[in-house]
Amino acid sequence: MRTKYNFLWVLTLAVTVIVGCKKTGKEKAHDGYYIYGTVEGLDEGTVTSHQDTAKVTDGHFVLKGKVDGAEQRIFTINGTYMFGLLLGNETFEIDINPAQADERNFIAEIGIRGSVINDEEKKVSGHIASLPESKKLQELFQKGKTMEKGTEEYNKNYEEVSEAREAARKVRTAYIKNYALNNPGSVIAARYMNMQANEVDQTYGEFKQIVEGFSDEVKRSVFYRSLKDELDALQRTAIGEVAPDFTLKTDKGEDFTLSSLRGEKIVLVDFWASWCVPCRKSYPHLKEVYDKYKNSGFEIVGVTNDSNHDSWKKAIKEDGLQWIQVADVFPPRDAGPPYTAKVITEYAAPYLPSTYLLDKEGRILAKYVHGDELDKKLEEVFGY
Repeated sequence: MRTKYNFLWVLTLAVTVIVGCKKTGKEKAHDGYYIYGTVEGLDEGTVTSHQDTAKVTDGHFVLKGKVDGAEQRIFTINGTYMFGLLLGNETFEIDINPAQADERNFIAEIGIRGSVINDEEKKVSGHIASLPESKKLQELFQKGKTMEKGTEEYNKNYEEVSEAREAARKVRTAYIKNYALNNPGSVIAARYMNMQANEVDQTYGEFKQIVEGFSDEVKRSVFYRSLKDELDALQRTAIGEVAPDFTLKTDKGEDFTLSSLRGEKIVLVDFWASWCVPCRKSYPHLKEVYDKYKNSGFEIVGVTNDSNHDSWKKAIKEDGLQWIQVADVFPPRDAGPPYTAKVITEYAAPYLPSTYLLDKEGRILAKYVHGDELDKKLEEVFGY
């Protein structure tokens, strides 16, 4: 269960780009981007983004400007309808039909002609969607929409969706990683790597090799800048590094500092939440592990991703959790992105539950260990 709301994945799944090879007839060279657009059914109006404003006249408009590197922008038509567009310094055409907007007024399907970057995006996203694992996940997801929540049928489908999601994630991650390695000059490769920056199927070394191997042009894109931030975060939590320290409030309202356990305890930092089903399903086993090693210098520190502390405390009581519990802190909503909690962001945790096993000096011994894998690691550490 992922903790981060990844806007890029949402746009990738939501936007269908119809790319054609037809010549635009308007291939005049421009120093920057130059977009000829049409809006079906609209005679007059405006098309805007945070950086652009274009007047619609007789259903036509022109967007022009220059970007330092490729990026993705959200545009609004007359302040109502929205569409997303990958933007590089190129000349191309787009066709928009507001009648195809969904219930959120988002226009998922737009026609694009003459754009190299959007053509490549269509190719990559199309391949991912065609993978058998992706098709199975989509099929199960649609099937679940027709079921009543709470029924045995719904719960069975939920489990199948979870398994299918993991299978689809693995093949998608492998494909994107291979694509990025073989296309260091691709902005689209950087975009997709940004979406899966903290996946567990790639080591820090592999991720570093891909990120640092991108071309200078890719490194000017907004996608690369985000990748570099992720690389820095992953380096902070690489195996052998001292885990980032933190001070958070416990469920009793007291301050707890992670480094206070250094020199005394082997520590498992467990990121979880009351609403995370896999987290809570893991606790019967984790309680057995805790009882086995707690008198041998072992401690667990649960860090909740709950913003609702009543739900958090209720879950602690319901599940009978006896180890240290603290609550992560969220930025104010009006502060702007990122909206993720502070400590889980510092740890670059990819999903819930995410665990980090620390030695007595606070150095990271292992990451994302659960079940049998955690048992084996603790047997190595404690000798039994």
